Amino acid sequence: MKKFLLTVLLLAGCSAQANETLDVTINASNTELAAFEPVTISATVTYNGKPIENDVEIEFELINPTGNSIGSVKPVPIGDGKYAIETSFDGTGTYKVISHVSYGQLHEMPEIEVELK
Repeated sequence: MKKFLLTVLLLAGCSAQANETLDVTINASNTELAAFEPVTISATVTYNGKPIENDVEIEFELINPTGNSIGSVKPVPIGDGKYAIETSFDGTGTYKVISHVSYGQLHEMPEIEVELK
């Protein structure tokens, strides 16, 4: 009986965690830019379908066309689970912005590309 009860408790704990969802959608105000043209990068963060505004860790990592990180920036909360930065890039090529979002034990890293002409 003890073994059965332990199995039931373990399964119940796993199913509760399996139902948790952290969703992150990342967007750019423009994905084709000229050098030094300002662009707003934003992320919308939800947990189980509800916007997260507290206890979330979020930063945007900027990657140059050669694949090297050029730094990380903490976005500003703008309400309703949305976080944003305004930046610009120099040169030409495809730059990536990777969002690193942690909430509790969950972590998501969606990315977006911007092309500089």
